[in-house]
Amino acid sequence: MRGRPLGKASTSRRFLAAALIGILVLGSFRHIRTQLATSPVIDRDQEPIPSSDPESPWDSITPSEDLEWHPCYEAINPRFQCARLTVPMDYDIPHAQRHSSARVDIALLLLPAAEAPSSTSKPPKSPMLLNPGGPGGSGVYLSLLSAPAMQIIFGDDQPIIGFDPRGIGYTTPAADCWASPPACETCDEDPVKGYMHRLEWLNMNSAVGSINASNGGALQYLVAGHRSVNDLCRGRDSRLGAESSILGHASTAHVARDMLSIVDAWDRWVDNNQQPAVGMEHNPTKGKLVYWGFSYGTFLGATFAAMFPDRVGQMILDGVVDAEYYASPTWRESLLDADKVLGLFFEYCADAEAQCLFYRDGDTAKDLAGRYHSLITSLESNPVSFIHPEHFYPVVIQARFIKRLVLGVLYSPMQLFPVLAWFLDHLYEGRYTEFGLLYQDLQVQCLLPGSPMDLSLNDAQRAIMCADKVQPNNQTLADISKDLQAMSGISQFADVWMEIMLQCNGWDIAYSPNSPWASPFQLSSNNSNNQISTSFPLLFLSNTYDPVTPLAAAVKMALKFQHAGLLEQKSQGHCTTSTASRCTAQVIRDYVWYGKVPPAPVVDGDKYLDGEWDVCEADERPWRPAGSAAMIAAEEERVAGAFRTIRGALQGVPRWESEGRRERRGVDAMFARVHGEL
Repeated sequence: MRGRPLGKASTSRRFLAAALIGILVLGSFRHIRTQLATSPVIDRDQEPIPSSDPESPWDSITPSEDLEWHPCYEAINPRFQCARLTVPMDYDIPHAQRHSSARVDIALLLLPAAEAPSSTSKPPKSPMLLNPGGPGGSGVYLSLLSAPAMQIIFGDDQPIIGFDPRGIGYTTPAADCWASPPACETCDEDPVKGYMHRLEWLNMNSAVGSINASNGGALQYLVAGHRSVNDLCRGRDSRLGAESSILGHASTAHVARDMLSIVDAWDRWVDNNQQPAVGMEHNPTKGKLVYWGFSYGTFLGATFAAMFPDRVGQMILDGVVDAEYYASPTWRESLLDADKVLGLFFEYCADAEAQCLFYRDGDTAKDLAGRYHSLITSLESNPVSFIHPEHFYPVVIQARFIKRLVLGVLYSPMQLFPVLAWFLDHLYEGRYTEFGLLYQDLQVQCLLPGSPMDLSLNDAQRAIMCADKVQPNNQTLADISKDLQAMSGISQFADVWMEIMLQCNGWDIAYSPNSPWASPFQLSSNNSNNQISTSFPLLFLSNTYDPVTPLAAAVKMALKFQHAGLLEQKSQGHCTTSTASRCTAQVIRDYVWYGKVPPAPVVDGDKYLDGEWDVCEADERPWRPAGSAAMIAAEEERVAGAFRTIRGALQGVPRWESEGRRERRGVDAMFARVHGEL
């Protein structure tokens, strides 16, 4: 018997849903909107010296082994502070030898507690670290967009830290396989030339059709292409040297060590800079990680908990990755529920009738599904084209691109199902020129490397994900074809997902294979005798239907940790933040504030969906959003305003992406425009 329904939250708690739904987390952020709501300026006894370039502060901040906070991004929030923490490139090098070894400088963004701890008897809280997923997502941007909302949920005495994991965003060195070799011995590498070569390669790949039975050449082409990119990565790794190349030191285990370094550095900073008040209570999470990770961030969190079980504070893992399958070459089980989410689009559309633009009079969900699949089948054999209405070049619309777009929509049904209906309606009616925003002009694509507008266009996802795979990963074309066929039996999006998995075929950049942290999980049975005992129980969250991290994965991972709690939210989308639920919001708050953990799941052997655990209802569904009744108290209007600002600034959720990341700019732009019009 599955599910233990939890009661609804009281009226006074209803504002939590607005705050939580506002935290729509991107795997990578392309645009910072300075129109975000700001918090009041808080007076501090010691004001750090403002950095010389508050718009982009990182170059003006000197990295150090101890935290040194500098005001930054003050136009967004005057309380934000930035730091760059220096950590070893390779933690396996003995400490005495690290002074001469390569280092990594981690970019951190802090929203501090609003009130100085010395003014109260309460101890300063440990910061909550954030990871948005990806892999390759920027925690700095996540914190910029959502840290104020996080403090609405947990209180303004809860510090929030977003950090860019190694290889990502403003953390240096960046994971970049494409930087051209130096033209001379005294010359530097040419990242701009490499960036242009990357764009050229991505444009070449965009012409390849879907990898299916009727297009065998596409799979062969993409397999060869990804192997070539991995050859490029190995070449740069060799030029930099194994000890100095981030490409061989970007695994999740490395990032878990970095999070421990952040925790320790924070405690040193608190001890050195804040004088405790007389009679101040002990901080129970001092020296422990407090964390909220989404999507891939759940794998990072679980890895930390497996490596350092005695350093676990409250850890929320939302949209859970199955660690065992993630380490396999193709990770096909991730799509178990993707088709179910798409099926719900047709059901909700039929129920919404004229509100859903893809609906035609008298349509059932079956009619809508048939029309959609007819469109995809037609595009497979007969792609359509149009002349770009603004830039005047021909555009070919392929089924491959449409399926990629649809899978991305499944991450956030509440926001994007109405937009998908608009898109499919225009596609069905042949109004292709409305899709101009999907296809960005080269001038828009040519953003310089490192630009905050395009931090995802690097090789961080490849370096992280491939380092986490069981090595060596050298599948033949026959092996990959067999896996694709098996995956196709699970989901119609198998071809889209396989493109992501192909990134790691032939990677072969090893990192410290003898390190005790190379394989932190016991990837076998879920026998309770093998459970990992942590200093505080973990909290796993999952929607009933998640397109890329199914509920079964959350159940399985919760069973790997002693006393870990599991909560299912009866909704669809990627991560529970995709849908508002007062019940889920209260469970999360009770976990962080009071240490209240839902019961561990109880299952019958390996039948992960045949068991019992706590369940929360959602408060909304597509075309039926939560109404103002969910925020009836006048004092909750501030929360509602913050929610609307954050939700309006975000256009997606964490995604596993391949070379199609460039297309996200166009998709984000079009969806933002259409969402505003609807």
